[in-house]
Order: sequence, then C-alpha cells, then structure tokens
Amino acid sequence: MSERKPFRPEIIRGPGSGGGGFDLSKFRPNLAKVLWPILIVLFLFWLLRGGPAYTVAPGEEGIVLTFGKYTRTTEPGFHFKLPWPIQTVEFADIGEVKRLEIGFRSNSSGGTTTYATFQNDPSLLNESQMLTGDENVVNCSMSVQFRVKNSREYLFNFDPGEVESMLRAVAEAALRQAVGDHPINDVLTTGKFEIMGEIKLKMQELADLTGAGVTIEDVFLQDVQPPHEVAEAFRDVASAREERERIINEAHAYQSGEIPKAEGEGERVKLAAEGYKEATIAEAQGAVARFNAIAEQYRQSPEITRSRLYLETMSRLLPNLRLTLVDESAGVLNLKNLDRQAIPVDPQQIQQQYQQQTYSGANTP
Repeated sequence: MSERKPFRPEIIRGPGSGGGGFDLSKFRPNLAKVLWPILIVLFLFWLLRGGPAYTVAPGEEGIVLTFGKYTRTTEPGFHFKLPWPIQTVEFADIGEVKRLEIGFRSNSSGGTTTYATFQNDPSLLNESQMLTGDENVVNCSMSVQFRVKNSREYLFNFDPGEVESMLRAVAEAALRQAVGDHPINDVLTTGKFEIMGEIKLKMQELADLTGAGVTIEDVFLQDVQPPHEVAEAFRDVASAREERERIINEAHAYQSGEIPKAEGEGERVKLAAEGYKEATIAEAQGAVARFNAIAEQYRQSPEITRSRLYLETMSRLLPNLRLTLVDESAGVLNLKNLDRQAIPVDPQQIQQQYQQQTYSGANTP
C-alpha cells in the first residue's frame, strides 16, 4: 500500500516566501475584469425576473406567491413585490377563450386548417359514438369554448395541463348524458339547441364542483349523424319529416290567410245587418209618426183629411195611367182615334181643382 504524501503549502505560496509555488497575484487584475461583467449581467437578470417589480399584461392576472404559498392576485399593470426567492409571480391568461374538441380534431398549418373526424379517423369513434334515449346509435362531434374565471383555482387546484384533460372528460360525460336523455329525432333535428343548453349547464356544474376555475362560454354540436350503415334510411326519414313540416307550414299559411278573410266578411255582414236593422226601425218609427199625425188631423178635419189622402193616393197612381175623357155630347166616336184625341191630364192640376171645389163647398153656408 502506497504511503500518503503530506500537504505542501509552499506549492501555492506567493513570491518571497521561498520555493517555486503557483502565484495567484498575477491573475487578480484579469479576474476582476471578468467577474464584474458577469455579476452585472446576473444582477440585471435577477432584477428583471425575480426583482421587486413586475408587470401584468392586459388580459392576464398575476398570482403572487410567498415562499410558494398564495398571497394575492393582481390586476394588469405595474406592481411591486419582495424580491426572489421570497416572492414569485405566476401569470394566468384570463382573456383568452380556449377551445376543446370532442369527436374531431383540427390542425392548422401554413394558414390552412384540416380536420380529422369520426368519418375519416376510426380512433375518434370512442369519443363520438353514443346511445340516444330510444336506444339508437348516433355519432356526435362537439366543440366547447371556455375561459379562466378564477386564476388561483385554475393554476393551483390542478397540475399544468390537467384542467383541459378534466374538462374533456367532463364534456364527453355531459354530451353522453344529454344525448341519452333525448330520442334520436331530437338529436338529429329539432332538439339540438335544447341539448346544447343542457350540456353547457352540466359542464359548468361539474367544473364548479371540481374547482377548475373556468367558465363555460359556449357549446356547439358540430356534426350529428347516424352510423353510415343506416345513414341512407335516416336520410329518407329526414326527407319525409321535412316534407311533412312543409305541408304543415303551407296549411298554417293558408289558415292564416283565410281566417282573417272570413272574419272580415263576417264583420261586413254583421255591420250590414245592423245597418238594415237601424234603417228598418227608423222607417217603422217614421211610418208610425206619420200615421199618428194623419190620425190627429183626421180627428180635427175628417173631410179635408179624407180628401187629402185621396188626392195623394191619386197623385201616386195617375202618373202611371193613361187617362182619356169623352164628352157625352160628342156622339159616336171612332174608338181607333181615342188615343190620338186623348188629352194629357196633369194630376197636380186635377188635385188643385178638387181642393178648390172641396174648400169652396166646405165654406158655403
């Protein structure tokens, strides 16, 4: 076994101490020139990354940690803190709307977006294939938009990247539950908006329960199709349903046009009947008033009233008659010439003459 050599301090001894050791004094000026720039760079890096000041960008929140424990949340702007390693800052983007894709994947490259769906990628059928409420199989793809509402919960309740994984599982579970509560006709056609509302509420409930610190902004059912084996039959059913809806809509339109017409015609007939009623009543009341007036005049002057009524009746009849007067002293007349010899008679003139005779007879003592 070799013997350990003793320590020889004279090896690093300076000049004048005897011996031929390594002299550090020769490198001290050069060492200072190198260390100062390095120390300045390190100080600036510490000042920018862990110093007493920091800036929160718009649309972000700053989470201040003291020895790794949450202290406070700061808004966008310039702020101060204790220097590293006492306090550190984590940043969370609360303005960005993030997106989850269920049953399909999008890939943007060079300004072009390509999509992988359950139609061209069988591996996505595990996410998209599910049962409806009436036990039919349907393939669904869905996109979910969410954003951070509580940066503390979003950053510290889950490890980085776990929030998205959790939300993906929650979205798939909510989609399967909502589709399973509705028949296939609702899923394919008229019930999509109701289903999307149910999925959004269920996802928000589960996200709040797990403390993910996110808000579900929107849920969109991208593509809902039956399996390709029965797609043709479902298309025929959908076409028949659309035809039925078209006929129903046409019937409603016809109904909407005819009902106002019938109502208007009914109102017109009703108003005409009311007008006829009022006119008939007024006419009857006028006839009664005239009869009462004539009866009162008859009680006062029977002869004059009788004559007046006779003359009024004759004045209505005579214009429609052709009157021929024959003098007895004329002898025998040719009856063929009676029309030529007939003298037109003015009923008003006869009435005036009759009235004069009547009044003169009534005034004679």
